[in-house]
Amino acid sequence: MWRYIAASVTGPSHVGSGAPCQDSHQVSVLTRLGDSALVACVADGAGSASRSQDGSAMACEAVLELATAHFDAAQGSFAGVTADEALGWVREARDRIERLSEMRGGKLREYATTLCVACLSPAGGVFLQIGDGAIVARRSGALGVVFWPQSGEYANSTMFLTGDRFEEHVQFQAAEGDFSEVALLTDGVERLALSFEGRTPHPPFFDPLFSALRSAPDPVALNAELTRFLDSESMRHRSDDDKTVVLAAQAAPR
Repeated sequence: MWRYIAASVTGPSHVGSGAPCQDSHQVSVLTRLGDSALVACVADGAGSASRSQDGSAMACEAVLELATAHFDAAQGSFAGVTADEALGWVREARDRIERLSEMRGGKLREYATTLCVACLSPAGGVFLQIGDGAIVARRSGALGVVFWPQSGEYANSTMFLTGDRFEEHVQFQAAEGDFSEVALLTDGVERLALSFEGRTPHPPFFDPLFSALRSAPDPVALNAELTRFLDSESMRHRSDDDKTVVLAAQAAPR
């Protein structure tokens, strides 16, 4: 059975300006015939976009809904998801954001957001990403970064779900087999969680967190501790951006 913790915190730059946290996350554990599956999404609204917190929230909510519908229709599996079907989830998420912007009389670019998604079931799963942030997963004891964070044409820029040519930047990976751990994070945590020289995860960041999650009698109680960690002085010094981390692990090592 999957267990998870998740937190989003407002970065110092947004606290100072009075802006809201523009990161969002959604996680759900799905069950069927004794097996469990996981859907996890994180999204990072662009700091320059005035309503990006709404874009990131809607992107996560839409993909969670669509992935859950697939799980139910496929009798409890993500193993058969194709790239075209997954891209359909992303298109629908973007369409919902566009409809919201039109209803409010605004521009789609005001809702700019990245998106990272992991859908894992015992027979296999899929990963999706557009923009920066990262998905880190462990299978058969090996921990790796699924997609390296995307950078844009200019320094400190990236790709967004709301961009005109977003489909060209959606990354998709189907994977067979069962995963034991997965983490999703936004770019405010990248420099601590990833080794940019080797393009690998940084085990001293992940290993204690996964160990605590796996051994905790009540994982829900760890959400407050994760929030305090992400909002700690040391983390604020590393990045003034919003920060989101989702960590999930199977109850017993696989």
